[in-house]
Amino acid sequence: MKLLFLGTGAADHVWSRYGEPDVLGSTASLLEDHILLDCGPTVCASLKRFGADFSKITAIVNTHSHSDHFNTEQIKEISAGRMIDFYGTIQACEQVKDFCRIHPIASGDEFDVANVHFLTLPANHAVTDLKEETFNYLISCNGKTLLYALDTAWMLTKARRLIGETKIDGIIWDATMSEPHDWRIFEHSDPEMFDSIRKVLIQTGNISENVPVYFDHRARTLWPLDLSEQQKIAARYNARLALDGDTVFF
Repeated sequence: MKLLFLGTGAADHVWSRYGEPDVLGSTASLLEDHILLDCGPTVCASLKRFGADFSKITAIVNTHSHSDHFNTEQIKEISAGRMIDFYGTIQACEQVKDFCRIHPIASGDEFDVANVHFLTLPANHAVTDLKEETFNYLISCNGKTLLYALDTAWMLTKARRLIGETKIDGIIWDATMSEPHDWRIFEHSDPEMFDSIRKVLIQTGNISENVPVYFDHRARTLWPLDLSEQQKIAARYNARLALDGDTVFF
C-alpha cells in the first residue's frame, strides 16, 4: 500500500505562505496514486509540488468537513469536469454534488474504491453541526491494513468494536499537540495519549510492537519549531513524523 503525505499540518499553519520553510500543507494524503484522503486548501498546490498527476485521481474520501480538510474549490479543480467519486457525510456530499459523484456514508459503513477497501470508523471529533459525523478509516489493500485516524482524540468504543481482531500493519495518527494536558484533548491527540492506546492494541494482538506509526496533523503552535526537536518527541514514542512530500509503503 502506497501513501504520499501531501500535507501534514493542522489548521494554524499560514497557508498564504505555503511553500515557505516550516509552513506545512493542510493535512491530506494520496493513496495508491489515485485516492485523495481529504482535500483542504493547499491540496492542489501540494499535488503540483510533489509531482502527482491530477488526472489519475478517481476518488476523494473525506474524514470531516472542517475547512482544513474539505475545500469545495479545491475539489472542483481536481474534479475538472470528470465527476470523480466523493465519499463523505450527507452534509459534505450535498456541497459537492454538482461536480462529484456523491456517496454519502456513515460510521460502520464499508465501501471499495477499485481494489482498496474502507471501513468507516467514528472519530472522536466534531464539526459545527453536532449532528454531522466525523470519520477515521481502516483501509485495506494488497493484504495490508492501515488505520488512518485524523482528526481524533481517544478511540471511541464503537470504533474499537468495529476494528475487532483486525491485524493492523500501519497507523497514521493525529498528533495535533506535542505535549499532554492541552485543552484540545477532547477532540485531538498528543503522543502520550496515543501511547496508551498503542499499548492496549499490542496487548489485544491488533498490532505488533514495531508497527510503523506516523504522527500527522501537527499544529504549528503546539510543536517545537525545530524539526529535530519534533523528531525527538516522535522517537520517544517509537513513532515517526509524517512529513510533507514523503512517500511511505505498508
